[in-house]
Amino acid sequence: MLKQLLLTLTILVGLSTVLTHADESAQKEAPQVETLNIAVASDFAPTAEVLGKEFTTLTGIPVKITSDSSEALLQMIKKGAQFDVYMSANTNYPIDLEKSGYTEGSPVIYAIGTLALYAKGKELTHNGLDLLVPGGFTQLAVANPKEAPYGVAAVETLKKLGIYEQVQSQIVTTDNVAKALQMVESGQVEAGLISYGDLSDEQKSKAWIVPSRMHNPIKQAQVTLKGSNLAAAGKWIKFTESDTAKNVLISSGYGVTNVEEVAE
Repeated sequence: MLKQLLLTLTILVGLSTVLTHADESAQKEAPQVETLNIAVASDFAPTAEVLGKEFTTLTGIPVKITSDSSEALLQMIKKGAQFDVYMSANTNYPIDLEKSGYTEGSPVIYAIGTLALYAKGKELTHNGLDLLVPGGFTQLAVANPKEAPYGVAAVETLKKLGIYEQVQSQIVTTDNVAKALQMVESGQVEAGLISYGDLSDEQKSKAWIVPSRMHNPIKQAQVTLKGSNLAAAGKWIKFTESDTAKNVLISSGYGVTNVEEVAE
Protein backbone atom coordinates (compact mmCIF):
# COMPACT_ATOMS: atom_id res chain seq x y z
CA MET A 1 0.00 0.00 0.00
CA LEU A 2 2.82 2.37 0.96
CA LYS A 3 4.69 1.50 -2.22
CA GLN A 4 1.62 2.32 -4.32
CA LEU A 5 1.16 5.65 -2.55
CA LEU A 6 4.81 6.59 -3.11
CA LEU A 7 4.55 5.57 -6.76
CA THR A 8 1.42 7.70 -7.21
CA LEU A 9 3.10 10.72 -5.58
CA THR A 10 6.18 10.24 -7.79
CA ILE A 11 4.01 10.18 -10.92
CA LEU A 12 2.08 13.30 -9.83
CA VAL A 13 5.27 15.23 -9.06
CA GLY A 14 6.74 14.21 -12.40
CA LEU A 15 3.58 15.23 -14.25
CA SER A 16 3.52 18.58 -12.45
CA THR A 17 7.13 19.22 -13.44
CA VAL A 18 6.41 18.37 -17.09
CA LEU A 19 3.37 20.68 -17.15
CA THR A 20 5.32 23.50 -15.51
CA HIS A 21 8.13 23.23 -18.07
CA ALA A 22 5.57 23.07 -20.89
CA ASP A 23 3.85 26.20 -19.59
CA GLU A 24 7.16 28.05 -19.31
CA SER A 25 8.12 27.00 -22.83
CA ALA A 26 4.77 28.17 -24.18
CA GLN A 27 5.24 31.55 -22.51
CA LYS A 28 8.72 31.87 -23.99
CA GLU A 29 7.51 30.93 -27.45
CA ALA A 30 4.41 33.20 -27.34
CA PRO A 31 5.09 36.36 -29.36
CA GLN A 32 5.32 39.51 -27.28
CA VAL A 33 2.92 42.22 -28.45
CA GLU A 34 4.68 45.58 -28.61
CA THR A 35 2.94 48.58 -27.08
CA LEU A 36 1.95 51.33 -29.51
CA ASN A 37 3.39 54.60 -28.19
CA ILE A 38 1.48 57.69 -29.28
CA ALA A 39 2.41 61.33 -28.66
CA VAL A 40 -0.89 63.21 -28.40
CA ALA A 41 -1.67 66.93 -28.23
CA SER A 42 -3.14 67.69 -24.81
CA ASP A 43 -6.55 68.72 -26.16
CA PHE A 44 -7.04 65.29 -27.70
CA ALA A 45 -5.68 63.16 -24.84
CA PRO A 46 -9.06 62.22 -23.26
CA THR A 47 -10.45 61.20 -26.66
CA ALA A 48 -7.23 59.35 -27.54
CA GLU A 49 -7.61 57.29 -24.35
CA VAL A 50 -11.10 56.23 -25.45
CA LEU A 51 -9.88 55.41 -28.94
CA GLY A 52 -6.92 53.52 -27.49
CA LYS A 53 -9.19 51.18 -25.53
CA GLU A 54 -11.32 50.53 -28.61
CA PHE A 55 -8.18 49.88 -30.67
CA THR A 56 -6.77 47.44 -28.12
CA THR A 57 -10.07 45.57 -27.97
CA LEU A 58 -10.07 45.19 -31.75
CA THR A 59 -6.39 44.39 -32.31
CA GLY A 60 -4.95 43.18 -29.01
CA ILE A 61 -2.25 45.87 -29.29
CA PRO A 62 -1.81 47.89 -26.07
CA VAL A 63 -1.62 51.67 -26.40
CA LYS A 64 0.38 54.13 -24.31
CA ILE A 65 -0.59 57.82 -24.54
CA THR A 66 1.88 60.62 -23.79
CA SER A 67 0.30 64.09 -23.90
CA ASP A 68 1.59 67.65 -23.87
CA SER A 69 1.36 70.70 -26.09
CA SER A 70 1.93 70.04 -29.79
CA GLU A 71 5.11 72.14 -29.69
CA ALA A 72 6.51 70.35 -26.64
CA LEU A 73 5.92 66.95 -28.24
CA LEU A 74 7.52 68.15 -31.46
CA GLN A 75 10.68 69.10 -29.59
CA MET A 76 10.69 65.80 -27.68
CA ILE A 77 10.59 63.89 -30.97
CA LYS A 78 13.40 65.98 -32.44
CA LYS A 79 15.49 65.27 -29.33
CA GLY A 80 15.09 61.53 -29.79
CA ALA A 81 11.97 60.57 -27.83
CA GLN A 82 10.65 57.26 -29.15
CA PHE A 83 7.04 57.40 -30.34
CA ASP A 84 5.27 55.47 -33.07
CA VAL A 85 2.65 58.08 -33.99
CA TYR A 86 2.48 61.84 -33.45
CA MET A 87 -1.00 63.38 -33.16
CA SER A 88 -0.72 67.16 -33.29
CA ALA A 89 -3.40 69.80 -32.81
CA ASN A 90 -2.30 71.43 -36.05
CA THR A 91 -0.84 70.52 -39.44
CA ASN A 92 2.32 72.63 -39.30
CA TYR A 93 4.27 70.47 -36.86
CA PRO A 94 3.67 67.13 -38.63
CA ILE A 95 4.73 68.82 -41.88
CA ASP A 96 7.84 70.11 -40.10
CA LEU A 97 8.70 66.56 -39.03
CA GLU A 98 8.12 65.22 -42.53
CA LYS A 99 10.41 67.84 -44.07
CA SER A 100 13.05 67.09 -41.44
CA GLY A 101 13.01 63.37 -42.24
CA TYR A 102 11.40 62.10 -39.04
CA THR A 103 8.35 60.45 -40.60
CA GLU A 104 7.18 57.47 -42.62
CA GLY A 105 4.75 58.81 -45.19
CA SER A 106 2.82 62.06 -45.10
CA PRO A 107 0.62 63.51 -42.32
CA VAL A 108 -3.15 63.02 -42.53
CA ILE A 109 -5.91 64.99 -40.85
CA TYR A 110 -7.69 62.99 -38.15
CA ALA A 111 -10.01 65.62 -36.63
CA ILE A 112 -11.21 69.21 -36.73
CA GLY A 113 -10.92 70.87 -33.34
CA THR A 114 -13.62 72.96 -31.67
CA LEU A 115 -12.83 76.04 -29.58
CA ALA A 116 -15.12 76.82 -26.64
CA LEU A 117 -15.53 79.43 -23.91
CA TYR A 118 -15.95 77.91 -20.47
CA ALA A 119 -16.42 79.50 -17.04
CA LYS A 120 -16.97 77.28 -14.02
CA GLY A 121 -20.48 77.63 -12.62
CA LYS A 122 -21.68 79.91 -15.42
CA GLU A 123 -24.21 79.15 -18.12
CA LEU A 124 -22.69 80.40 -21.35
CA THR A 125 -24.35 78.16 -23.92
CA HIS A 126 -26.29 80.96 -25.60
CA ASN A 127 -24.61 84.09 -24.30
CA GLY A 128 -20.86 83.58 -24.50
CA LEU A 129 -20.41 86.86 -26.35
CA ASP A 130 -21.71 88.72 -23.30
CA LEU A 131 -18.59 87.59 -21.43
CA LEU A 132 -16.13 88.30 -24.23
CA VAL A 133 -16.22 92.08 -23.93
CA PRO A 134 -13.90 94.54 -22.15
CA GLY A 135 -14.86 94.31 -18.48
CA GLY A 136 -16.68 91.05 -19.01
CA PHE A 137 -14.07 89.01 -17.15
CA THR A 138 -11.17 89.51 -14.77
CA GLN A 139 -8.80 86.90 -16.21
CA LEU A 140 -9.03 84.59 -19.23
CA ALA A 141 -6.93 81.42 -19.56
CA VAL A 142 -5.55 80.77 -23.06
CA ALA A 143 -3.02 78.21 -24.24
CA ASN A 144 0.25 79.77 -25.31
CA PRO A 145 -0.31 80.75 -28.98
CA LYS A 146 3.40 80.22 -29.67
CA GLU A 147 3.08 76.52 -28.79
CA ALA A 148 -0.58 75.51 -28.92
CA PRO A 149 -2.93 75.70 -31.94
CA TYR A 150 -5.91 76.32 -29.65
CA GLY A 151 -4.06 79.34 -28.30
CA VAL A 152 -3.70 80.62 -31.85
CA ALA A 153 -7.43 80.15 -32.44
CA ALA A 154 -8.23 81.90 -29.16
CA VAL A 155 -6.18 84.97 -30.09
CA GLU A 156 -7.71 85.00 -33.58
CA THR A 157 -11.16 84.97 -31.97
CA LEU A 158 -10.38 87.88 -29.64
CA LYS A 159 -8.98 89.87 -32.56
CA LYS A 160 -12.03 89.05 -34.67
CA LEU A 161 -14.20 90.44 -31.87
CA GLY A 162 -12.02 93.57 -31.80
CA ILE A 163 -11.16 93.28 -28.10
CA TYR A 164 -7.70 91.70 -28.09
CA GLU A 165 -5.79 94.93 -27.40
CA GLN A 166 -8.15 95.92 -24.55
CA VAL A 167 -8.05 92.56 -22.77
CA GLN A 168 -4.47 91.49 -23.50
CA SER A 169 -3.32 92.31 -19.96
CA GLN A 170 -6.05 90.02 -18.55
CA ILE A 171 -5.00 86.99 -20.56
CA VAL A 172 -3.19 84.24 -18.64
CA THR A 173 -1.24 81.92 -20.94
CA THR A 174 -0.64 78.26 -20.12
CA ASP A 175 1.69 75.62 -21.54
CA ASN A 176 -1.16 73.80 -23.23
CA VAL A 177 -4.93 73.93 -23.61
CA ALA A 178 -5.56 71.24 -20.97
CA LYS A 179 -3.84 73.41 -18.36
CA ALA A 180 -6.04 76.35 -19.38
CA LEU A 181 -9.07 74.26 -18.43
CA GLN A 182 -7.41 73.22 -15.16
CA MET A 183 -6.94 76.88 -14.23
CA VAL A 184 -10.64 77.55 -14.76
CA GLU A 185 -11.68 74.46 -12.81
CA SER A 186 -9.39 75.35 -9.89
CA GLY A 187 -10.79 78.89 -9.69
CA GLN A 188 -7.47 80.54 -10.53
CA VAL A 189 -9.10 82.35 -13.44
CA GLU A 190 -12.71 83.21 -14.23
CA ALA A 191 -12.92 81.76 -17.73
CA GLY A 192 -10.93 80.13 -20.51
CA LEU A 193 -10.92 79.62 -24.25
CA ILE A 194 -10.29 75.91 -24.40
CA SER A 195 -10.85 72.74 -26.40
CA TYR A 196 -14.49 71.63 -26.40
CA GLY A 197 -13.24 68.05 -26.61
CA ASP A 198 -11.55 68.39 -23.19
CA LEU A 199 -14.83 69.13 -21.42
CA SER A 200 -17.02 66.64 -19.58
CA ASP A 201 -20.63 66.27 -20.68
CA GLU A 202 -21.75 68.52 -17.82
CA GLN A 203 -19.17 71.17 -18.70
CA LYS A 204 -20.15 71.01 -22.36
CA SER A 205 -23.77 71.73 -21.43
CA LYS A 206 -22.67 75.11 -20.03
CA ALA A 207 -19.93 76.09 -22.49
CA TRP A 208 -20.26 78.36 -25.51
CA ILE A 209 -18.94 76.94 -28.76
CA VAL A 210 -17.00 79.62 -30.60
CA PRO A 211 -18.35 79.92 -34.16
CA SER A 212 -15.81 78.52 -36.61
CA ARG A 213 -15.94 81.73 -38.67
CA MET A 214 -14.11 83.52 -35.83
CA HIS A 215 -10.84 81.65 -36.34
CA ASN A 216 -9.00 79.53 -38.88
CA PRO A 217 -9.96 75.85 -38.88
CA ILE A 218 -8.18 73.81 -36.23
CA LYS A 219 -7.11 70.96 -38.50
CA GLN A 220 -5.41 68.28 -36.43
CA ALA A 221 -2.98 65.96 -38.21
CA GLN A 222 -1.17 62.76 -37.31
CA VAL A 223 1.83 61.03 -38.83
CA THR A 224 3.78 57.78 -38.41
CA LEU A 225 7.32 58.32 -37.18
CA LYS A 226 10.53 56.69 -38.40
CA GLY A 227 11.87 53.81 -36.36
CA SER A 228 8.37 53.06 -35.16
CA ASN A 229 6.34 49.89 -34.91
CA LEU A 230 5.16 50.34 -38.49
CA ALA A 231 2.64 47.51 -38.54
CA ALA A 232 0.87 48.72 -35.38
CA ALA A 233 1.13 52.38 -36.41
CA GLY A 234 -0.46 51.57 -39.77
CA LYS A 235 -3.32 49.79 -38.05
CA TRP A 236 -3.83 52.81 -35.79
CA ILE A 237 -3.96 55.27 -38.68
CA LYS A 238 -6.47 53.06 -40.48
CA PHE A 239 -8.51 52.63 -37.30
CA THR A 240 -8.83 56.40 -36.80
CA GLU A 241 -10.41 56.59 -40.25
CA SER A 242 -13.08 54.02 -39.35
CA ASP A 243 -16.71 54.72 -38.51
CA THR A 244 -16.08 53.48 -34.97
CA ALA A 245 -13.38 56.09 -34.43
CA LYS A 246 -15.38 58.85 -36.12
CA ASN A 247 -18.34 58.18 -33.83
CA VAL A 248 -16.02 58.63 -30.84
CA LEU A 249 -14.68 61.88 -32.33
CA ILE A 250 -18.14 63.29 -32.92
CA SER A 251 -19.37 62.35 -29.45
CA SER A 252 -16.29 64.04 -27.99
CA GLY A 253 -17.01 67.28 -29.82
CA TYR A 254 -14.65 67.06 -32.80
CA GLY A 255 -15.42 67.51 -36.45
CA VAL A 256 -14.52 64.70 -38.82
CA THR A 257 -13.33 64.69 -42.38
CA ASN A 258 -12.67 62.21 -45.14
CA VAL A 259 -9.13 60.87 -45.40
CA GLU A 260 -7.09 63.89 -46.36
CA GLU A 261 -3.32 64.27 -46.67
CA VAL A 262 -2.00 67.54 -45.39
CA ALA A 263 -1.10 70.07 -48.05
CA GLU A 264 2.03 72.08 -47.39
